[in-house]
Amino acid sequence: LTGTFDAPKAELAANFDSIAFPALTLKAAKLDLTFAAAKDGSDGTVALTGQSDYGPARARSAFRFSSGGIDLSGIDADAGGIKAKGALSLRDGAPSSADLAINITTGALLSEGQASGTVKIVDAKGGATANVAMDAKGVVVRGQPLALATARITAAGPLARLPYRITADGAWLRTPITIDGSGFLSRDPHGYSGEFSGSGKLRRSPFKTLEPVQVRFDDNDRFARLRLDLGGGKAELDGRQTAGGLNLTANLSGVDLSFLSEDFTGQFDADLLLLGQGKSLKGTLDAELKNARSRDARKGLSIDGVIKAALDNDRVTINARLSSPQGLTSAADLVLPAEASAAPFRIALVRTTPMQGTFQADGEIQPLWDLFLGGERTVGGRLTAKATLGGTLADPKITGRADLANGLFNDYGSGLKLRNLAIGAALNTDTISLDKFQATDGLKGQVSGSGQISLARGGGSTMTLNLNSFRLIDNDTAQADASGQVAITRGADGKAKIAGALNLVRAEVNAAARTGPNIVTMDVIEKNRPFRLDEQLTPVVTPAAGGGQPTGVTIDVTLKAGKGVLVKGRGLDVDMSLDARVTGTTAKPVLDGEARVVRGAYDFAGKRFEFDDRGVVRLSNDPNQIRLDLTATRQDPSLTAVIRIQGTAAKPQISLSSTPVLPNDEVLSQVLFGASAAQLSPLEAAQLASALTALAAGGGFDVIGGLRSFARLDRLALVGGGQTGVSVAGGKYLTDNVYVELAGGGRAGPSVQVEYRVTRNLSLVSSVANQTPTTQGGGVYQGGAKLSVRWRKDFKDKGK
Repeated sequence: LTGTFDAPKAELAANFDSIAFPALTLKAAKLDLTFAAAKDGSDGTVALTGQSDYGPARARSAFRFSSGGIDLSGIDADAGGIKAKGALSLRDGAPSSADLAINITTGALLSEGQASGTVKIVDAKGGATANVAMDAKGVVVRGQPLALATARITAAGPLARLPYRITADGAWLRTPITIDGSGFLSRDPHGYSGEFSGSGKLRRSPFKTLEPVQVRFDDNDRFARLRLDLGGGKAELDGRQTAGGLNLTANLSGVDLSFLSEDFTGQFDADLLLLGQGKSLKGTLDAELKNARSRDARKGLSIDGVIKAALDNDRVTINARLSSPQGLTSAADLVLPAEASAAPFRIALVRTTPMQGTFQADGEIQPLWDLFLGGERTVGGRLTAKATLGGTLADPKITGRADLANGLFNDYGSGLKLRNLAIGAALNTDTISLDKFQATDGLKGQVSGSGQISLARGGGSTMTLNLNSFRLIDNDTAQADASGQVAITRGADGKAKIAGALNLVRAEVNAAARTGPNIVTMDVIEKNRPFRLDEQLTPVVTPAAGGGQPTGVTIDVTLKAGKGVLVKGRGLDVDMSLDARVTGTTAKPVLDGEARVVRGAYDFAGKRFEFDDRGVVRLSNDPNQIRLDLTATRQDPSLTAVIRIQGTAAKPQISLSSTPVLPNDEVLSQVLFGASAAQLSPLEAAQLASALTALAAGGGFDVIGGLRSFARLDRLALVGGGQTGVSVAGGKYLTDNVYVELAGGGRAGPSVQVEYRVTRNLSLVSSVANQTPTTQGGGVYQGGAKLSVRWRKDFKDKGK
């Protein structure tokens, strides 16, 4: 306490371990409070500093007490990603005047994005007036299912009934919404109210208000009224919730199903009524589906039906009748236990109280699957099922029979296909006995099996599958046919496991599926990445029993192949053996083992190099951990060239050597053109430079390689230039041992050459040249046919 009796000054300093504000906690906080009259009329200053989870926090302001409130001036705050500067006056807990500049970035309120704007409130006769402008871009509200790609809110007018305008493109509860409209916001001593008129889009369905939407939030009364043109139909809602009761009615007429999901199409009519007081809540739902189907389903795979539901305090009764043009008829009648109350409002199913019901279906199942369970998988076929339900939702009891005939299954991610699928299952209260499971892969492969699935809590399940040349994978990356046996089990602890041993009959891996053959891959860091709503809003994951997160099904499968694992693309054409094991889980599989070269070749710069059968690839599920150790050799009359491929699958390292030892450019010049680099024409020198670039960088701007890939040739060469003219030669391996090459242009004219490799070192070469005499180098040459023998022998010192 300092100063004089006429002008006293009081200073207070306090230290806090922590101070909890909404959405922000300050640690090691320090508060400095000064009471002293200043020339500007303020009564003192207040300053607060501390540390938060989002970095240092500080706030400072001068204050002055006034009748019914407080005035803050010189505000300068920076805490938890929120910055504010300006002045603010509060009366009865509400702003009466303000002049604030606000900027919000990643921190306590936002997990991503930025929002900024200004708020100005002027106290005047007849009431305060406001002028507000806020903009948001790429915003994700922390802890809330709200994301905004862009948004702008403006408001100007009397604070008692403030006109506003809003444009926004975002998502709520992972539901894409765009909105453009205007309305009023009002506040009185009892609460808030508002109106909105405008248009927008809910998922794929456009909407437009037919009259202003009205909402009101009072202390003990909440009210909403809505009239929309939605998805080509009409939507109406009237609801009121008081301290003791609820009255809600809703009607949808001719609304497109795309408002529920972007994957749906068709029409939807519904009438909903909820009425209750205190702990009592009753209601009804009458809904009708018309031509409902998955958006990508073919025409005719649609569903028509009626769904009726009734809520009576502690139970929900559901009656559904669905049919399709393919002759499907299905019916379900269920009585489910529930907990419901009007105040507080609550509707929930009870998992531990007995339920009862029946289900039956007869006909094509694909329309039902596509509509309710479709997505990355498709199931079809004629289903005949009849079952009685009992027990509880936690421990269901099912009795009856289900059979699927002429079925199909597609998994679009792996390419797994089942055709002629036949399944027979006996539903025996606590277990499902799978007494029949047969299918083909649409080719020659077959799979069959049987098993038993327990529905009891803590019960075990097992299923055995026998594969015979069955195609497990069929997509752009790979194809794989396997034989063997796999067992799928689930223990009493609820954990599932896939175990077995498979022999790969044939597999083909497309090495160029992910990256083009002549594209250099680079590590990049994204900046100013375009905002994507589906990436920003993380779906809610329900914890598994025991509080942990689901970890997937455990895997322990061995994969073996003596040969037949073909790797093609990016210059590779190799047959490999396989000895591998897949462990881990389906969510995070772990692959180890190795693949060894049986035979094959590597195409580099249009020339074929034969792989050494000692080459090996050590496997992993991470391309950065797949280790390469491959050697490919090309033997020409003048030298032997060797390419060594090492490093990882993500970043292979390619090196070149020769016998006799020559520099890389000389080796490539001899391999490509049979001449020294100093003797090459400009066109040939350009091809040599492109090949050297590819060797050094693992790719590059390879014009010839791009043309060769486009033409689907194994070799393409442009030779000559200047006075001799340019000749073009292109060739392709018809089999591993037969090579055909066509050449044309230049002085020599067109020719055809066929090479048949009898053994690794012996080849027969047949060529047919132009029959027209040609002059070349001062001499006269007559074309025709010839047959030659090419023999190679590597005379290595066996003692070395």
